[in-house]
Amino acid sequence: MTFVQPPFWARGHHHQSPRAALKLATAPSAEPLTWAELKAYPGMRLANDTDQTHVTSLIVAARQKVELDTGLRLINQAWDLYLDFFPCAGIEVPIEPLASVTSIKTTSVAGVESTLAATNYQVDIASSPPRIVLSDSGSWPTDIRATHGIVIRLAVGFGSAGSAVPAPLLEAMRIAIRCWYAPLGGTPFALPPPWMGYDALIAPYRVLELA
Repeated sequence: MTFVQPPFWARGHHHQSPRAALKLATAPSAEPLTWAELKAYPGMRLANDTDQTHVTSLIVAARQKVELDTGLRLINQAWDLYLDFFPCAGIEVPIEPLASVTSIKTTSVAGVESTLAATNYQVDIASSPPRIVLSDSGSWPTDIRATHGIVIRLAVGFGSAGSAVPAPLLEAMRIAIRCWYAPLGGTPFALPPPWMGYDALIAPYRVLELA
């Protein structure tokens, strides 16, 4: 579970800073790149088919690195955002790109779980970070247990296949894989060196935190 602390949450009407966490609920069902695509890519120079398992694991690692470095999730996946309370200014979603909010569930002090009607809130996916705000006639529940009484299921990702992922991010993945893959006894790089262009490719896609 990953703990997150979006900046605005320290400025709510509550005196204490709320505890929040992100947890992966459903992993991607596919990766943005495949063994076959990498094998056909001129810059990869894959040694032979016996390396397929190794390279497939590098594809996963490269996606996770690009996601970590940009703050984006490349392929469709589901995450749960845990909150202690509803901030008065609305909820900034600390993970992008947000496709939709699947559900908002609360647990009462008595331990009863309820699903909030979608008519109570609006989802702003155009902003960065995305926001969940009350609708004009909506209201947040008040009977919520003190610790992680709110769970928001988020659907995030550019799409279900690599064709939906921006091309520069796919190229950044290829660069990372080239650095790590060392056939025939070669020496891998731990991190892509500057001359390979990894940082320049992901720079326009980095999610910036609001101060």
